[in-house]
Amino acid sequence: MKDIFKGVAIKILSIILVVALLCGGGYLLYNHFVDNILNKSEHETITNVEVVKEKLEATAELNTGSYLCTDVLTKSDSKKFKDWEIPFTEKSFIISYDGTVKAGIKDLTKAEVVESGDTIIVKLPEVEITGADIDNDSFQKLDESNNIFNPISVEDLNDAQKELKDKMIDRAVEKGVLDIAKSNAETVLGGMLASPTGEYEVKIEWQ
Repeated sequence: MKDIFKGVAIKILSIILVVALLCGGGYLLYNHFVDNILNKSEHETITNVEVVKEKLEATAELNTGSYLCTDVLTKSDSKKFKDWEIPFTEKSFIISYDGTVKAGIKDLTKAEVVESGDTIIVKLPEVEITGADIDNDSFQKLDESNNIFNPISVEDLNDAQKELKDKMIDRAVEKGVLDIAKSNAETVLGGMLASPTGEYEVKIEWQ
């Protein structure tokens, strides 16, 4: 009798244990399912934003505009005593250089990336001049009037080169290199940051 009772008790306990495991497992599966549903949208948002940010960080500087030019600069001066020019000490030269002025976004990590529905909004910092390079091989001295009392020096040529860079930058801005860089940046980044699976759209804005 005891053995029968013991067997029944074991069966009852086994059934209770199985039911408990099923209930517990069902509860865990339910919570996992609910958590996935509730957090899915947030998880995707964070992932998409991070993907876009990583692409921007990997690119860092983006040059999307350039202006090529040949500039000519005329320089002349005389030795001075206070504000008085000393006679017969005048020197002058005319030089020519080819150069390139670049424009774009210096630091893409400063871009703001936010999510709105199925759209990732990227707010870019303003475009600016990112560099001006002179091709030293293109240097030409078109004319010079040297002076034994005030000879043309390497320092004179270096100062002239710096002045030429400023002149090239001014001309590039006048010719619209910043507008070109801005337009090209929108096109380039729009394509580069787009979702390969169409999971989200990218909208480019400016800070």
